[in-house]
Amino acid sequence: MNPPSSVFRLPSSVLCPLSSAMRRLVLAFLCACLCLTAACTSWNHFWEEADKKSDNSGSTTTTADCATQVASDTLAMVCVPTASSFAMGYIGVATPVTTILSITAFSMAKYEVQYGDWFTVKTWATSNGYTFANPGVQGDNGAHTNQHPVTTINWRDAIVWCNAASEKQGLTPVYYSLNSFITANVLRDTTTLNSPQTGSGQVDNPYVNWSANGYRLPTEAEWEYAARYVSAGVSMRGDAPSGWQDTNTANGLVDDPGEYDPVAWYTPNSSSATHPVGQKTANALDIYDMSGNVWEWTWDWNVAYPGGTQVSDYAGPTTGTIRVIRGGSFNNPATDLRGAVRFSNVPWGADSSIGFRPVRRP
Repeated sequence: MNPPSSVFRLPSSVLCPLSSAMRRLVLAFLCACLCLTAACTSWNHFWEEADKKSDNSGSTTTTADCATQVASDTLAMVCVPTASSFAMGYIGVATPVTTILSITAFSMAKYEVQYGDWFTVKTWATSNGYTFANPGVQGDNGAHTNQHPVTTINWRDAIVWCNAASEKQGLTPVYYSLNSFITANVLRDTTTLNSPQTGSGQVDNPYVNWSANGYRLPTEAEWEYAARYVSAGVSMRGDAPSGWQDTNTANGLVDDPGEYDPVAWYTPNSSSATHPVGQKTANALDIYDMSGNVWEWTWDWNVAYPGGTQVSDYAGPTTGTIRVIRGGSFNNPATDLRGAVRFSNVPWGADSSIGFRPVRRP
C-alpha cells in the first residue's frame, strides 16, 4: 500500500552517504518539520471552527454560509459575527453595565423595515389568517414614499409581522400562542385590548422558539452589540451614535452636531420628519440608521439591568409591563441617539417615531 500523500520521504540516495549521527540529525529535522505542518493544519482547523456559530438547535453555520442563506431573504440582511462576550450598557448612560457571556451569530436587517416591505408582507398575511391592530404608515405621517420606515405600529404588530414574513418566505416562525411549536399555534393576531396581555402565550408574552430560523425582534443585547460593533472583540463607546467616527480626537468627546450629522437623522437635521432609509453613513457592519430616523422595537421588557455576568444569548427578564425601544428618532436630541440608551413603550403603543428592524438565525 502506498503511504498517505502527507508523509514526506527523503530519497535513500541522500541518506546513504551520511554518517549515522548525520542521519539522526536529518531525521530529527524532518520530524520537526512534520510536527510544524501538523500544528499549522490544526491551527487552520481552529480558525474554521471559530468561524462557525452554533444555535440552540445544535446546528452550525459558517459566516460564509450565513451570507449565502440570507441572500434571497425578503429583507436585505447583514451577518453579525459571534461575540465571545459583550458588555451591555455604559457608565453614565445605562447601568449597571452587564456582561453577556456570549452572543451567537445572527443576521440583522440592513435597514429599518420600509413601508413597502411592511405592506407587501401584510397584504399576504391578511389573506392567510393574520390580523393587525394597526395598518402602518409611510414614515412619520403617511404622506411619504415606500422607502421611508414604517411607523405607527405597535410591538405586537411587529412580532406578528415577523411571523408572517417567515411563513411567506418558507421559514419557521418564532412566536407562538402555545408551548408547542406547530403551525396551528403560530401567533397571528394583534387585535386585542389596549391593556396588558401577559399571560403565558398571550400576545404580550408569547412562547418563543429561539432555535427557529424565522424573523424576530432582536434582544437588547443583540441590538446594542450590532449598533456598537467596531471589529471582533472591539465595541464603540456607548455614549456615541452607531457608526460614530471621532473627527476631533483632541477633545475626547462625541461632538454634536459634527459627529452625529453624518450617521443619523435627528432633531437638528431632520426637519421634523423621517427620511428614506439608508441615506446616512452605515456603521462598521454596514447597517444603516441604527441611530436616528425611527426608534426600533426590541424583544426585552424594560427592567433595570441585572449587572454582573449573564448567560449566553441573554434575552432580558421574563416579566414586565413595557418593552424596550432603541436608537432614537428624527424627533430626538443627540443624547437619545447614543448606542447604550434605552427607552420604552407599552406593547400596544403605536407612535409615529417608532418602527422596527428584524433579525434571524439562518
